[in-house]
Amino acid sequence: MKYKSLEDFKKYKEVEQDTISLYNNKIPKKILDIWREYGFGSFMKNYIKIINPSEYKELLDESYFRGKESIPVMVTGLGDIITWEKNRYLSIVKYRKGTFDIIEDGFEYFLTDIMDTEYVKDFLDNLQYEEAVIDKGILEYDECFGYVPLLGLGGSEKVENLKKVKIKEHIELITQLVGKIE
Repeated sequence: MKYKSLEDFKKYKEVEQDTISLYNNKIPKKILDIWREYGFGSFMKNYIKIINPSEYKELLDESYFRGKESIPVMVTGLGDIITWEKNRYLSIVKYRKGTFDIIEDGFEYFLTDIMDTEYVKDFLDNLQYEEAVIDKGILEYDECFGYVPLLGLGGSEKVENLKKVKIKEHIELITQLVGKIE
């Protein structure tokens, strides 16, 4: 399976067969195929990270009103969680902005669609990511850029307000200070 969008994929670690078995028939086959061929890791200049859903599930349940019926499959370099919902939709929980959105009906075309910069800007909201990487450096697998102060607490959406933070801790902080995504 070759996708142009995965050409810069950086493997973080292999996916164990137990994890693949656990999510078989729960997430799209293409995601399972990516797990088998590439493992967990990042692509699109580290903007999208393919994750182990089990490592983010509890956090998603506690921070998003649809968390219990959603499976986290990816996170972004700006701390958003991309979910598989109702065994049909790819959605995004944008913690920094306190919103959520359906990205696509299905997963079939996602890896092709993300080659379109307008699509990425509109649906994945990556506007300041590349500038932040130039200014602050490449992120580690467990990091994202987070606004300091948080947007929900009056912070400004400026590149100079982005800081490297740990993804899970940042989402927990947003949830505690600003509230659950509803």
